[in-house]
Order: sequence, then structure tokens, then C-alpha cells
Amino acid sequence: MGVMKILFVRPQPSHDTIGLQHIMIVEPLELEVMAALTSEEDECLIADMILEKRTLEEIITEFQPDLFCTTGYITHIPIIKIYCRLAKSLVPGVFTVAGGVHIEKFPEDADDQFIDFRVVRNATRTFTALLEHLKYGSPLPRGILQRGEKVNLELLPPYDFYFPLPRRELTERYRDQYFYVFHHKVALMKTSFGCPYTCNFCFCRKITDGHYFARPMEDVITELKLIKEKEVYIVDDDFLLSPIRLTEFIRRVTAENIDKKYLVYGRADFIAGHPELIAQLKAIGLRTVIVGIESFNDKELDSFNKKTSRSINEQALLVLKNCGVDCYAAVITSPDWSEEDFKAAGNKLLQMGIKFVNLQPLTPLKGTGIEVADADLVVGREDYARWDLAHVVIKPEKMSVSQYYACIMHLYERILFHPKNMVSHMFHHPLFLQWKLALGLYRVHKQYKERIRNSTLNYAKDPVHTTHAI
Repeated sequence: MGVMKILFVRPQPSHDTIGLQHIMIVEPLELEVMAALTSEEDECLIADMILEKRTLEEIITEFQPDLFCTTGYITHIPIIKIYCRLAKSLVPGVFTVAGGVHIEKFPEDADDQFIDFRVVRNATRTFTALLEHLKYGSPLPRGILQRGEKVNLELLPPYDFYFPLPRRELTERYRDQYFYVFHHKVALMKTSFGCPYTCNFCFCRKITDGHYFARPMEDVITELKLIKEKEVYIVDDDFLLSPIRLTEFIRRVTAENIDKKYLVYGRADFIAGHPELIAQLKAIGLRTVIVGIESFNDKELDSFNKKTSRSINEQALLVLKNCGVDCYAAVITSPDWSEEDFKAAGNKLLQMGIKFVNLQPLTPLKGTGIEVADADLVVGREDYARWDLAHVVIKPEKMSVSQYYACIMHLYERILFHPKNMVSHMFHHPLFLQWKLALGLYRVHKQYKERIRNSTLNYAKDPVHTTHAI
């Protein structure tokens, strides 16, 4: 088999997952990268099932793939298994392969009779070798597990990142629909891998076992020049990391006269400590920074091993405001929060001028440094679809689960629908984007209302076991 038909599938989220896809849908960059590792003779197709109008059954039946590839996060584990089963039922001879950051660290969760291979290390190196194994019978590469095979860490190769230019032409039919909140027709780009920090709640640092890798700046600029979209979302775990690297990025973008708008991740301590760099990045197109504020409480920040403080957070938000850069704030809501804590968080966010916030109930994902006894969980470990950083998974200490959801929903409403923020959106963003965001927020609101209703009903049936209400 020298030539293969390869179908790459981005799964649609489960109905049980609280849907961030309602307020952001971005391109499946990981599949575009995997497609770049195939040979010129191979026929590749990417199906984005979040946006695809046809059913997956129709796509598989028409395309008749030799290899079926899908990837996702912890929330996608059940649907990945369903997709691979469907592929096998429609094309009995098809090989199936599953990957993604959760499978890389916990491949046992995707050990399934319908999944032939699981990618557990260095996907951009091992996928090409997997193709050679299937085509020519060469040895199966380390970093790929067969069905039923257990991971042996001693036999895995060291982390070694290679990043080819993504095949964005394979998602051309979807690209007009990719967006992130107020960023319309946004493209994704990755310039580094891993994170050197040790926040104990974060899964990102575990993906590469604490290693950090940066792509050569020449590669970054080459790819950036090939991106057609005006808006670019740089999805590094932390783009604002090295002043030297950022200075070189600014110099090269300026020299090449690259005209883009950027959305990036950045830590508050870097922003607070480098206002001049933020101003320079603004001058070349920095539009928005997603900042892990996490908390305005020093005790909570210490418990997260965040290595920042309330004062640093406030300084960072002031720097962004003075530079005219928007901030999307990420805040962790702890299980010991009371109604007063939610109110205080809202007061501080409004005081600091935050217009958009992502509230994440503290979630003890496997592999992070947060240990929670199963008895204190309100979502089972194998209820993968609800480990989405939006569900309440730890039993609240000072209120019921339904009350906790209500507090989250109310805090969202206080920030997103505050009159001052709504007026600002009217003057700064196109009307169709405001409508799109409003519709998405309405859908998320309905999901939260359903969680509140279900939690209340379950409590009424069995008040003794309220901790297992969802």
C-alpha cells in the first residue's frame, strides 16, 4: 500500500460538555499539521465535525479512507471511541488512530477495541513513521501504542518537537467560520511548546513533562507570512515569555511589513514587568491578551503555586489598559467560595475594567498537582465529557451544587452584560460579532440553567447524596 486515503476528523463536542464552541470555533491546527506529514501521493481530507453539514457516516462512506485519524481533549474520549467504531463498521479494513494531549499522557483511557493505534509521544515524528509502517511494513515507531498495549515510559523516545507548515488548504471550506469571541476569521499559530512554570492546576505543563521548546524565529515568520487571515491567535501556552525572543519577533514583523492582529496568552507578572514590550507589541498588532488572573486573593494564588500576587494582577491589567490592549481574564472559582466571594470577584473585575471573563471552577485534572478524594467529586472520573473546566466537579463547601452554578452564571452576567461593557462593545466591535457572541452566550446560559435544574431535581430526590447531583 504505497498510497493512502487518510481522513482526519475533528470531533464535535458531546452534548454533556458545556460548549465553548458557542463562543469560539478555531481551526483544527493539529490535524493540519498531521496532514503536512503525509506524502504527496496520499489523498487527505479534513472533516471538522463542529461545522460540517454532512454526517460523519456520509463522509466516511463517500471517502472510503484507508486510515481514519481523530484527536481531541479529555472531553472527547467517548466520542473518539464512537467515531472509530463507526469508521470500522463502514470500512472494515480501515486503520484507526487516536491522539491528543490527554491520550498522550493517559493512553489507557483510549484503549478500545476499535482504536488500532494511539499516539503517546512526539506526534510530528511518529506519525510519519506510522504511515511507513502501514505502507511498507517498517517497524512500528516508539511513541505509538497498538490496541491493548500498555505504555512503557522507559521505551518512549525523549521529547523532540518538529513542526511542519500546516496544510491550511484542507480546511479552506470552513475558514470563514472560525472565530474567537470578537476575533473574526481567525487563524491559529503555534510558535512554542510547553511551559516552564509550575502552576499546580495546569495540565499544559504536564504535556511535555515540564520541557519548553521554541520554534526558530525564521520558521515562525515564514508561516506567519503564509497565513491569509488578518487575525492570528498564537496558541502558545505562554507567548509572553522571553523578552529577547519577543524583541526579535517585533523586529522581524516590522522588517517584513507583516500586517496582522494578534491574540495571545500571557502571564500577569510578565505584563506588569515589561510595559514597554507590551506597547511595542501593540504597535505591530497585538490586540488581546488572555491572562490567567486566576484570583485576586494572595492566599489562593499561593495555593495554586502561581508565583504572582493580587498586586501584580492589578498592575498587569493597568498596563494592558494603558497600552490599549484588550484583556480576556481567566479566573478560577474555588470550591470554598461563598456568595460573598463571587460578589467580591465581580466587584474587582469590574473595577479593573474587565469586559470578558472565563470562569473556571477548580478542576483536578489527572496529572496536575491538585489531589481531591473521589468522595469529594460530584463528577465521576470516567464522565470524561464533563471534565471541561466549566462543570463543577468538586463538591462546594458553602452551598449546594445548583447554588454554585447559579453564582457562576450570575457572575458571568455581571461582567458580560454590564451596561458599561455593552456600550464599549457597541462602539468597538461589528454588530454581527456582537450578535454572534450574544447567541453563543445564550446557548451556554441554557446549559448552565440545565445543570442548575438537574442538580436541584437530584437533590430533591436524594438530599443525602447531594454531592453526586450531576
